[in-house]
Amino acid sequence: MRKVLAMMFMTLDGVAEFPLYGKENDAGTGDQEDPMWEPRRESIDTLILGRIAYEKWYGHWPARKDAPDAGEWERAFSRFCDRADKVVISRTLRTAGWTNSRVFGGDIGVEIARLQSLPGKDIALGGGPRLLQAFLDRGLVDELLINMFPTLLGRGKPLFHVVDDPENPGDFVPMGAPGRQDFQVVEAKPLPDGAVFLHFRRAPGPSAP
Repeated sequence: MRKVLAMMFMTLDGVAEFPLYGKENDAGTGDQEDPMWEPRRESIDTLILGRIAYEKWYGHWPARKDAPDAGEWERAFSRFCDRADKVVISRTLRTAGWTNSRVFGGDIGVEIARLQSLPGKDIALGGGPRLLQAFLDRGLVDELLINMFPTLLGRGKPLFHVVDDPENPGDFVPMGAPGRQDFQVVEAKPLPDGAVFLHFRRAPGPSAP
């Protein structure tokens, strides 16, 4: 079955941001090492984006394939974004002008089940944090891939939220407890710019919804 891969950026203090860490990096562009998208780009044919993420991607990526200052990685990623089917999860956006894009405002669990029942490649969730949380709450994320930057922003949207702080004298939340989700480490790789690439796969057992 087609997997759902959540591909995210996060700071050391858990904020869902790309903190412009380093001179040559801006929103993941350039020709720096890319262990997140590059090894699996050809295995993905569908992008899931929230409205804000979609508007940011649409305002940037379509033009990069022809930009004179774009590197090889940027041009390739721009072409990938153009050809991928893009599903924009929004209840306010009416139309999506980017090629191969459509707006979906219904139940995301139903839509993901429908997509996974169809032939095709894997599905990438590209943002934002609220959409990721909605996917996690419904147990829809098969793999979690994170570029974590060694930056403390002190403000911004957290990539993951804590619903509450339950009384727990033993300071231990057992597997299978409500709200707990366990993943296995597939890869952890320091990057030259100081970030860390993290790849997790949902662990089998009582923690899986």
